[in-house]
Amino acid sequence: MDPNLFHLDWDRVIEVLAAIVVLSILLERALAIVFEQKYLVAHLEDRGLKTPIAFGLCLLVCIIWKFDAVSMIVLRDNTHPIGYVITAATIAGGAKGSIKLFRDVLGWQSTAYKEFAASRALSAVDSGKD
Repeated sequence: MDPNLFHLDWDRVIEVLAAIVVLSILLERALAIVFEQKYLVAHLEDRGLKTPIAFGLCLLVCIIWKFDAVSMIVLRDNTHPIGYVITAATIAGGAKGSIKLFRDVLGWQSTAYKEFAASRALSAVDSGKD
């Protein structure tokens, strides 16, 4: 194929990006049920498990629904496992961005997370007094 014939279908690109944003918000809110449980907030916060769990769920969704954003944007006839991985990572990263938006910018936090953050701040202040 002649590389000079390549072009992006911007309507398709916008639809794919919109799907990524919607999926990232949906999956972030679905994972909030797990990640914002009082018991799990304290145990998952510093272990680095949230990102792999979010990526795993996003990858599962991409595989089940055959959502490969890369193949959709560059107009491939079929999907590809590498496209699923890239799409899942993008969705999971978008979920992290929406968490930051909800928590840091808008101040929307679960009660369990607010209590955890307050106790963590209090611990930091107490340890600084020693």
